[in-house]
Amino acid sequence: MIWFFDKEGERLRYEIVRDPSAGRYRVIITRPDGSESIEEVDEPTELVERSVKLMDELRSDGGRVA
Repeated sequence: MIWFFDKEGERLRYEIVRDPSAGRYRVIITRPDGSESIEEVDEPTELVERSVKLMDELRSDGGRVA
């Protein structure tokens, strides 16, 4: 799944991917400058909890879903 967040004319990409071979989920955030942060989680519940927290942080920082 992919979401885009806009803030002051810049776009951030928020992506969730599943690695079936490892059985893990990755949350990949790509910033407008091209830098990335990647977090890996094992459980779907952990993924949902972490995603909610990260998206709330992005929104509180002025980002909005595009």
